[in-house]
Amino acid sequence: MNQKQKKIYWLYFGIFYVVWAVITLIVRPAVNAVIPENSVKSIIIFDWLIKNLCWTVPALKLIIQFENRLYLKKQELFHFSVEREFFLVVFGEILFCVFNSVIAHKGFYVNWGNWVSCLAFVFVGITEEFVFRGFLLNATITDKNQNFAIGLNAILFLSIHFPIWILQGNFVQNFSHFGFVTIILLSIFFSWSMLKFRNIWSSVILHMLWDILVTMLN
Repeated sequence: MNQKQKKIYWLYFGIFYVVWAVITLIVRPAVNAVIPENSVKSIIIFDWLIKNLCWTVPALKLIIQFENRLYLKKQELFHFSVEREFFLVVFGEILFCVFNSVIAHKGFYVNWGNWVSCLAFVFVGITEEFVFRGFLLNATITDKNQNFAIGLNAILFLSIHFPIWILQGNFVQNFSHFGFVTIILLSIFFSWSMLKFRNIWSSVILHMLWDILVTMLN
């Protein structure tokens, strides 16, 4: 990226981060004082409506506006073709989550009480992947700097979790118990999937599937 592109990149992320932090730490608690947290109404308001307006729409606009400067162009980024190798990755992800759940619970376990939370994941793959892989990674990566770009993207992806961790009161715990490592590894995995299959939908599907499996099996 040239200097102008870098300024646009960091200006976008800075504004995006501040807006989302305000929504998470101020707006969300105020609304949830009236509408219960994790209720269907709360999920529709924050995870469907507000998150798409704050995440998906601006990211999509930037992808279209700066298409010629992106690693994967718009047509390739949004094209999805069925590949056998992708289904193997999906199957591997499912096995990994099931195996972890069986070890943790000493047998197969499904938490059906968490099904409402899964409604949030209808769009979570799209919202987060459009921002962090579709635009932020796509705007910085080249054939020569892939490791650096993926690493930077992982740090940015980790940082966007800070406001919700602060709100939930588990910010320190996520570092002291190394929960942050999972976020970094997931970011690398989703970045790899977009670059490997050369489209955003592969990372969207894997992201959505991961969140659903982790929610239902834990």
